[in-house]
Amino acid sequence: MRFGILGDAKIAREKLLPAIRAAGHEVTHIGRRDASGGADQVWGDVAICSYEELLANPDVEAIYNPLPNHLHVPMAIRALEAGKPVLSEKPLALSLAELDAVEAATARSGLYLYDGYMVRYHPQWDWIRGIDVGQRKQLSAHFSYPPQPTGNIRNFADWGGGPIWDIGCYCLISGLMLFDGTPELVAVTKEPEEALDVEKAATAIVDFGGGQVLHFTCSSGTSLCQSVQLVGTDGWARLDVPFNPPPVTTGRWAHRDRTPGGMLGLGVEVAFDECDQYQLMVTDFVAAVEEGRSTNLHDAREMVGILSALVAADRSSS
Repeated sequence: MRFGILGDAKIAREKLLPAIRAAGHEVTHIGRRDASGGADQVWGDVAICSYEELLANPDVEAIYNPLPNHLHVPMAIRALEAGKPVLSEKPLALSLAELDAVEAATARSGLYLYDGYMVRYHPQWDWIRGIDVGQRKQLSAHFSYPPQPTGNIRNFADWGGGPIWDIGCYCLISGLMLFDGTPELVAVTKEPEEALDVEKAATAIVDFGGGQVLHFTCSSGTSLCQSVQLVGTDGWARLDVPFNPPPVTTGRWAHRDRTPGGMLGLGVEVAFDECDQYQLMVTDFVAAVEEGRSTNLHDAREMVGILSALVAADRSSS
């Protein structure tokens, strides 16, 4: 499949370009606001053009959209209207109204749209979904990184900046993957970043019903750290690097009857096969397009509902 990429974001250069090529497909065009400059070395012989030229090009079969968050829906709609399926960066939308608009565009076009949560494809999530911890009860997720320079797009509230939209979505999708039920935001505390008009950190409690509770913190004001731990009635399981794992990563688990060392020990380490979760996502996206799969935005709707409520919440509320 021949991909065109909207913009030359870091994630496109470092993750999706090699993933698309490793999956056996091509990146033939990059669309830019200013198409006058050439491509840097990483792109090779990829053609540079405007957004409009990219979307109108009949040789481009699919679009990858890593533009800033506020442009995910507008550009996805334009791509769908131009007859091209879309692999969009997360979060897909910044409001339920935006999500309604892009869902309507998929219905009109009959084309596939996927919100690019590559974590869904890593085998460590298959493992933690299948591990026996009894009834799943508590899930703790954490994702943080250090402060970014003032001009970084993550710091612009109008562009969907701030750690809630940027990385809180990963914490929330961990609950959507591991719990049943409909999520409800029940408590929030936030640390503001007054000078930048975005939050510096947010902690939330999300109730999935039946005693299933997700507690997560996302922050752009502390050290780089990721973790996920699931606790059930009979044991626990943990992913050491759940969202941006290295090629080889590990998890741990303990069961009251099935693992040595007791419930308060280190648990049993599990090593996962080396893989590229971005490549696996691209492979599945292409298969979905070729098979004519329908777009499913159920998780995206849950995600946008919770995250937009979290962004709008007062500094501390319940």
